[in-house]
Amino acid sequence: MVERYLSGSIGQLLERGRQLRQIVHGTYPREYDGLRQICLNNLDDIQTECHRLAQETVIDAKLQTPTRVRRFKRVAEQLNRVEGVGVFALSRMGEDDRFLNRLFTRICGEIAYPLVVPTVSHISQDYFHIYLPYNLLCIPLIESRFLLHLPDIYHELCHLFSHAQNIDLPVLETYHTAYERSQFDTVQYFLDEIIAVDRLRKPPGFRDQLEMWRTFWIKYWMQEFFCDLFGVLIAGPAFVWSHYHLCVKRGGDPFKMPLVPVATHPADDARMRAALMMLTAIGFDAEATKIEKAWREYVEIMGYHPVAEYHQCYPQTLMTGIVSAAQEGIEGTGVVVAKPDSLVSVVGLLNGAWQEFWRAPEGYQAWEAMQLETLRATIDVAL
Repeated sequence: MVERYLSGSIGQLLERGRQLRQIVHGTYPREYDGLRQICLNNLDDIQTECHRLAQETVIDAKLQTPTRVRRFKRVAEQLNRVEGVGVFALSRMGEDDRFLNRLFTRICGEIAYPLVVPTVSHISQDYFHIYLPYNLLCIPLIESRFLLHLPDIYHELCHLFSHAQNIDLPVLETYHTAYERSQFDTVQYFLDEIIAVDRLRKPPGFRDQLEMWRTFWIKYWMQEFFCDLFGVLIAGPAFVWSHYHLCVKRGGDPFKMPLVPVATHPADDARMRAALMMLTAIGFDAEATKIEKAWREYVEIMGYHPVAEYHQCYPQTLMTGIVSAAQEGIEGTGVVVAKPDSLVSVVGLLNGAWQEFWRAPEGYQAWEAMQLETLRATIDVAL
């Protein structure tokens, strides 16, 4: 019975893959070529595995069928990912997507981005995120019609530096050297703290807490900090303002300590501290002071306060070292860094948007709409 089911369902997968390939072979702007090729490669792998399953001779069902079912599940899951991520992004391409991809090509060109330009799609149902295996950056449905959150695109670009396929690229050598050094310093810091806890014979919970923080730092937080610092280096104050914007709109307690087995992002205040340090390091002292004042006012008016363990989890000495290492490592890749007297055009626009927002908040929407209309009209000519 199970083998009869498999024979029919494998055929269903093959037909589904055939129809998905038809969608991928449609007509798309050249900015979609990379995503299309990734989808086709995945669909080819799926087709090959389906044919292997279909043609396999079953001699001992008790022995072979369980393995065949597991293989069928894996290939079905892979097909669902291709359909739900890559092909879905292609199928819902509209004018906003075309504009954003042309803009993104310009963005990556202006900053001398050292990797293949990702495809961008408005398929996110939450916030900015990137599907690394598809080189696909996702943003909310109408985000390209606004400017204030767009600096977060630069954060997502940096996530690709840590993708397995890019780890050994020579152009990223300084980045990964700096990253590994920061990882080592973090491990050493928490090891010293754990040794101190053991020496003072504190309850086991203290050691467990330190080990949990160390795991979060190494597995998740370091990459988020480096991506934030990449955003600051490339987009300047606009990126830090976008972090402020996101925290006020959607964030909770910026000093929240991790109490669960998985905490993929560090505390918002720690991220702000690191961003402000980097902003000062590249010469935006006045802007850093203004943002820090706005941040402290927000924190105070909302009544947020760090707990005693907060600064042990995010020590200033460790944060300072990470900012320094990130600057060295990122600049070593050859990307164009923001300077107070020199901003590439899109970075200049994003910083100008935040300046205009604070200059005249009530009239900002009209200014933004005019800037985007001009940008849309000129983007093809500029490319």
